[in-house]
Amino acid sequence: MQSRSLREVLGMSRLEQVIMEYFIRHISAGEIIAVLDLKEEVKKRIKQGEKDIVGEPEEAVIVREIYITLASLVKRGFLVYSNGAYRLSDWIIEIIKKKMGSLQPGRPKPIEKLLD
Repeated sequence: MQSRSLREVLGMSRLEQVIMEYFIRHISAGEIIAVLDLKEEVKKRIKQGEKDIVGEPEEAVIVREIYITLASLVKRGFLVYSNGAYRLSDWIIEIIKKKMGSLQPGRPKPIEKLLD
């Protein structure tokens, strides 16, 4: 089995990167909370001038794009969805434990510190 690397995140779309940053920080979150938090983060970043996150800045479009991207990240093995909650995949959790000593939920973890 091929080893995975968080370097894959660096090549992701801006929305995928925002979502991965969120889950690397929080480890897991209920679906509704995660989508609401992510919607607000995307809106904040758009106001700060990041125009390449979603196609249109309308709330309905942002939410739709977040759901589509979450499903893609689950399909590609970066996130797990179960019982109404998303969490990081086990392989990413192991990287965080190894590099940071513990999961430290709620604390920002710069992706650079987690790269091999």
